[in-house]
Amino acid sequence: MTGALDGITVVEFGQFVSVPFCGQLMADAGARVIKVEPPGGDSYRSSHELAPGESRQFAIKNRGKESVALDLGHPDAGEVVRRLAALADVVLVNMSPAAVARRGLDAATLSAVNPRLVHGAVTGYGTVGPDAGLPGMDVVVQAHSGLVAALGAEADGVPRHSEVQVADYASSLLLLAGVSMALVARDRTGRGQPVDVSLLGAALTLQNNQFSHVDAVDGWRAAFVADELPRLRRAGAGRDRIAAAREAHQPDRLTLTGHYRVFGTADGAIAVGAGSPPTQERLAAIAGMPVDRLRTGTEAVRADLAALFVTRDSAEWVTRLREVAIPCAVVRALDEVLTDPHVEAEGLVADVEHPAIGRYRGLGAPIRFGGTPSEPTRPSPPFAAHTTAVLDELGFTPAEARRLLRSGAAVARPRRTDDRSRSSA
Repeated sequence: MTGALDGITVVEFGQFVSVPFCGQLMADAGARVIKVEPPGGDSYRSSHELAPGESRQFAIKNRGKESVALDLGHPDAGEVVRRLAALADVVLVNMSPAAVARRGLDAATLSAVNPRLVHGAVTGYGTVGPDAGLPGMDVVVQAHSGLVAALGAEADGVPRHSEVQVADYASSLLLLAGVSMALVARDRTGRGQPVDVSLLGAALTLQNNQFSHVDAVDGWRAAFVADELPRLRRAGAGRDRIAAAREAHQPDRLTLTGHYRVFGTADGAIAVGAGSPPTQERLAAIAGMPVDRLRTGTEAVRADLAALFVTRDSAEWVTRLREVAIPCAVVRALDEVLTDPHVEAEGLVADVEHPAIGRYRGLGAPIRFGGTPSEPTRPSPPFAAHTTAVLDELGFTPAEARRLLRSGAAVARPRRTDDRSRSSA
């Protein structure tokens, strides 16, 4: 049975997270993904190597792909790029706009070669605003977008970022959605189009609940940002003091923080998500307080709930809360989740046999198709393993391919004895 993207060819000029993970999801769904790497290999190949040129971080973002190595700065590489663009349905790129243009990977250049091409690009800050040229990494965009401040964690008064690369992965999913939409549009129009996603846009998307301004009730914000906030920061105010000052402007604001949070228990912690009126009523009954008081979310309410939850073990609370359909879960470590029977049953983990690093377990197929199943068990490719075959497919003669390799415009993985024995088997 074929995948949802069977017959789609993707050429990926990507590194780190956003584009490689998008390419991996497309490969899982049946697309052919040709990953173009620099002569030294993707940066993640050498990050805590498990074998020469192979690492955990590379393996879990690049499964099911082919690897071609090109020096994009070499003058002879341009023709290879043009032929790849002619072959592709989709090109994925995550570089700064200047680097993309310098290497001839921009949408205008490649679409001139192939008008049906869907060009998907991820940048740090977009392409048109005053910050468009700035380099963007996940931690930097977390800070710029307000995510670090929203997390509220501090160490010695310094805000802490999320260790999870939230902007990277959110941008990857937005890119997948955008490229898929553009492919559907191409079926109607016959033409491809550029699809642009930024880490900044992804980080703001994750804060959609908070990222709004209603003139009728939020007029205080402009003065707070222009005057009060800088004054507090000059005075050395920490997060709690700034948050209190912000809250003082909206004393009647309803909050979920009293009944939608993590609580300590006798043996650990649980998360409670009483986000709907019926679940709030049931939680209030368990807590022995009026539901209207519960919904205020005041510090006193939080303290009363905290004092209640610490009286029992996590498992006891989960049983009791689930009996009355209040969403809850024990706070667990990822090590526990990797072997969770439910996660296994849902196909959210996959076991992959990798020829260099051996068997590993990682994320399975997060999207489940009813009629076109994903295939998340093909390993990531050896560096430059497919360069020679792809050059041949692109119409380069053996002599031309040898010249590209000798000049350094392209790099091919040396053919080994075990490769020959496998190919003749």
